[in-house]
Amino acid sequence: MSTILISSTGFADFSEDPNVGGAITLIADRLEKTQKLSGYWLKEEDFTGSIATGMAAAFQRTCVEEYRTSAESGGSYILGIYPDEGLSGDEAFALVWLSEIGDDPTDNLWRSTLVEFYSIIESYGTSDYIAWFETGAEDSSAAFYLAHLLIAAYYVDANDKVIWRDSLPGFLAQVDSNSLYPVMALGAATWALAQTGPLDSTLVDSGGSGRPYWDSVTLADLPGLLSSHQVHDPPPDPGDPNDYDGSGSFYMHFVHVDEYRGFTEDTIFAVLGLIAAQRTNPGLDYDVEILDAKQALFNALYPDLDGTVYTHIWGDSPDNYLTAGEMLTALGDLVIDGDINLDDVVDERDLAKIADNWLSSCSGSCLCNVTDLNENGTVNCVDFAILAENWLRSDLM
Repeated sequence: MSTILISSTGFADFSEDPNVGGAITLIADRLEKTQKLSGYWLKEEDFTGSIATGMAAAFQRTCVEEYRTSAESGGSYILGIYPDEGLSGDEAFALVWLSEIGDDPTDNLWRSTLVEFYSIIESYGTSDYIAWFETGAEDSSAAFYLAHLLIAAYYVDANDKVIWRDSLPGFLAQVDSNSLYPVMALGAATWALAQTGPLDSTLVDSGGSGRPYWDSVTLADLPGLLSSHQVHDPPPDPGDPNDYDGSGSFYMHFVHVDEYRGFTEDTIFAVLGLIAAQRTNPGLDYDVEILDAKQALFNALYPDLDGTVYTHIWGDSPDNYLTAGEMLTALGDLVIDGDINLDDVVDERDLAKIADNWLSSCSGSCLCNVTDLNENGTVNCVDFAILAENWLRSDLM
């Protein structure tokens, strides 16, 4: 195992040893510096929700206050347009994250805005509102944004949250390789459904009006189906952008041809789906697939290593702030349980941070919260047991 060099931010240096802490720092620093005073990112105003979510996720893992300030500035921009335009899926999901990193996640402006939003929809008819997506959005985009809205509905315990959940499989059933982003839609749907209920024997196309691809497919089949769209070539040499052919990434379409593989956003939501499915269904084992995807996503940071995230993982493509924000959300979920200092290994450095906060009641302190591994408000033997379970586990290549 190579020596871990520490950057000026206090997290492991990505340029020396690719690692999740260094990746988060590179991306979040760039986004924080390029954000406009009004809270959005130039030419990507419509994607402020996804980028603000990423900055909130970066703060939750690193406790860098500038990242929280950036996320809240993005949230303020969203609230400024909310009364007139409502909330899109990524904007609603951003408010979930902003609520979670607030001093009191149970009582704050972000949560109360979400409560109001779902109450208004309920008063007009939730089913009618959801039905708009049938004609008002492309199939895979509809499933993608409904997945975000579903998670937000469960976060605030909306009265009609079950209607939101029951609707998502039907929209997913309309997605096939003629859609724009079928694998991304599958990943987002798996991610949302795994967090809000069981992945059971319920048919995806229970109404029988979907595409042939979904014949006899159940919710329980979704993680395996998602995994089947991963690229399995010989693994790349981490840190060498010239030694990458798409391994670990996911195909964009259900048809597996070279031109459809290696796209960053599809890989982000595919790995989020696998992580959520495994986290809520302990019998699943996608550790190898998740680690391969993690190494693939690291390649999206090359060759610049300045926080630029490329649309296509091997870099010969445009960069955008949207994908960078989504990358931060995925990186936060890719942290090993117990890896508090984000260097991709659980060791004595993480144990020392647990010791620093031993028996503390965190009460809104980010530096304490990162050591409260089971998120019950206190750092105790349960958190130590989680760290011990992963002792000396390493995602370093």
